[in-house]
Amino acid sequence: MILAGNDLLEEITEQFARQKNKFPRRGALDYPKVIAGWIGGLEAFLLPYVTAGAVAADGIGHLTMHDAEHVGRVRQVASNLVAQSDPIDLTPFELTLLLIAVYLHDIGNVLGRAGHERQIHRALTSAGTTLSIDQVEYATAKQIAGVHGGTVAGSKDTISILEEKTAVSGEHVRPRLLAAILRLADELADDPARANRVQLGADALPQESVVYHVVAAGLHSQMPDVSTREITLKFTFNDPGLFRKKLGKGSGQVHLLDEIFERSMKVFNEARYCSRFMRPYLEFERVKVDIMIHDDQLIPLHDIVYTIAEHGYGDHRSNIYEMVPELAAYKGNGKLTPAYLRKLIAAALEDRA
Repeated sequence: MILAGNDLLEEITEQFARQKNKFPRRGALDYPKVIAGWIGGLEAFLLPYVTAGAVAADGIGHLTMHDAEHVGRVRQVASNLVAQSDPIDLTPFELTLLLIAVYLHDIGNVLGRAGHERQIHRALTSAGTTLSIDQVEYATAKQIAGVHGGTVAGSKDTISILEEKTAVSGEHVRPRLLAAILRLADELADDPARANRVQLGADALPQESVVYHVVAAGLHSQMPDVSTREITLKFTFNDPGLFRKKLGKGSGQVHLLDEIFERSMKVFNEARYCSRFMRPYLEFERVKVDIMIHDDQLIPLHDIVYTIAEHGYGDHRSNIYEMVPELAAYKGNGKLTPAYLRKLIAAALEDRA
C-alpha cells in the first residue's frame, strides 16, 4: 500500500480530500482536521508529562522516554509497515483508527505503568484532551491501543480478545490486524532518542534504570524488511567497559550482553506473535542482530552478528543459545557469554597496544 508521504496522517488527509464517502457518514466530520488538532493538544498538554508522571506514580527509576518523539517514532514505523506491504489494503477509516490508537497507546503511563493500557480514558479526560469523534469509534481505537502489551487473565495473548472483523459506524474494520501493526511498531520504536543521554553521560541515572538507557542509546536501527521477512537490529557501543561490568536493572544487575540477548529474543517473539494476526499481509520470520563494539577512539574491537530463527522441528525454545546455534559455539569455541566477550575485547585491546 503506497502512503502519501509515507505517513498515516498524510494518507488520511489525501483520502479524505478525494473520497469522503470512504469515511463514516460520508465525511460529515473532517477527520484529518479533528485528529491533527487533537494530536497538537496531546503534544502540548499531555505527552510532555507522561514519563515524569510514570516515574512519580510508581516511585521507580527513570524510564526510557515515552514522549512525543517516541509516539512519533511509533507512527513512523507503523506507516512504514503499512507502506511496505503491497497486498495490504487498509481502508481510509482503518488508517484513521490505527493513527488514533498510536497516540493513545502509551498515554496511560502518566498515571503509572501498572495497567497503563486501562488508564487511557482517565488520562485523556484529566488532561482535557478528549477526541471529538463518535464514542463507538473512540472505543474501538482505545481497544486496539489497549492490547499493545500487558496481560489479559494472566496471558500475554492480548490481541486475541479483539474481533477479527467487525463493523464500526457502518464501515468494515479489522481490529486484530490493526492491533498487531501497532504492537509491532511499538516494539520496533526504540532508538537513542529514548535514552536520557545527559544523565547517562553524567552517570546520574538511578541504578535500577541504567541498562534500559544504555541499550536504547546503543540501538541505532531497528529495520523491518517485509520482502525478506526479516527484522534487523543494529547496536553500536563506544565504551567497551560497558561489557566488563554488570549494569543496574530493577532491584538487581545484569550483564549488557545478556540484556541484549533478552531484548532480541523479545523482538523475535513479538514479531512471530504479531505475524499471526497480520498474515497474509505482513509476516516476519527472523531477527538479525549486529552488535558493534568500538574503543573510545571509535576503532572497531569486536562485531557480534547472529540471527534468531525457528529451526529443526519447531519446538518452542526460549533460550538464546538454543535458538541461535552460532552463539552456543561462537567462532567454533564455547558459548558467547559475558565472560568470554570480556576476553575477546581484552585481546582486541591488547592487539592495539
